[in-house]
Amino acid sequence: MTPRVLDQPGWYGAVMGTGAVALVANSDPGEFTPVSPVSPALAWFFLLVALAFFVFLLGRGALRRLDRGVVTQVRDPATGAGYATFPGAINVLALGLLHIAGFVNSPTGRAVVLVLAVIGTGLGLVLTVVFFTAAFEKEDFEAQDISGTWFIPETVILLGAVLFGDLSGVVGVEVQRTAAVVSFALLGIGLVLFGLTALLFFNRLVLHRQVERVGAPAMWIMLSPLSVSALAIQTVASDTSMLGGTWGPAVIQTANFLAAILWGFALWWIAVAGVITAHAGRDAMTYTAADWGFVFPTAALVLATSTLGRFWQSGAMEFLAVLFSVALLAIWATVLVASITALRRARRGAPPT
Repeated sequence: MTPRVLDQPGWYGAVMGTGAVALVANSDPGEFTPVSPVSPALAWFFLLVALAFFVFLLGRGALRRLDRGVVTQVRDPATGAGYATFPGAINVLALGLLHIAGFVNSPTGRAVVLVLAVIGTGLGLVLTVVFFTAAFEKEDFEAQDISGTWFIPETVILLGAVLFGDLSGVVGVEVQRTAAVVSFALLGIGLVLFGLTALLFFNRLVLHRQVERVGAPAMWIMLSPLSVSALAIQTVASDTSMLGGTWGPAVIQTANFLAAILWGFALWWIAVAGVITAHAGRDAMTYTAADWGFVFPTAALVLATSTLGRFWQSGAMEFLAVLFSVALLAIWATVLVASITALRRARRGAPPT
């Protein structure tokens, strides 16, 4: 019998992480001749694995209790943000279908991706409203309630900005401008929420000094909105031409400048997260759904590094993207093994660690 530990919605982080690895493989970091021929096959492999994870979790029913109990958990600052991995998984799979499965070349495929984008981003927006409203109204709020999982809802919104930005360039003219405007709006929502949450999280870590309660995976999650913001800014900036602006080239240049700034801070943050993970040692792996917090942020950083490297025509950045890609594969394999180990322990009734 499948362990009840899978009832945690955070397991959809496995879908987000694996789907993002597929997108990394599809981007072919470094474009090495010996590796490039197998990149499409790797992309398909990881995309199919992500889809299998998603179908399995849906069948398992990790979100089957759509009642007042779920609403209560979403409003809880300690558990609510984890539910954002579900719409996040939908958005990542939509990007995979668009860019890897070739849905971009088919009107029906584009329509499917558009529907998925509306569902995933719509659910993400609803969750952010419910979650943050509850935080505003909560009277007995504790600093330790603020964790890295709070960055997941903003990441979902920013993924929506990337999705609608990509779609605005391939859908029919009747919805192009609407998709472009939506991508701008989503970018604004995601960026501002990320900035505000980052201030809260940084303040919580400095003033309360309880990193062990946050956990090593949660420290890595901040890389998600940082890296996806860099991607979203570039994607949305390309929408300016279809909105009729004559300032399109200047906006694109400025967008890449801002994206590079975010990318630079992401490098600093991965150093901080890496040191904290090293200090945690074996305790860095929690053997829970939280461990997938190592994967998606790293994949997002690879994509941001590779995209910026190609825009700036920087061989150093491409090389860095390759190094991050190798680390990403190792991280994905390690987390997968840890998850399998956790499920086996749960079957035997043993504690997760």
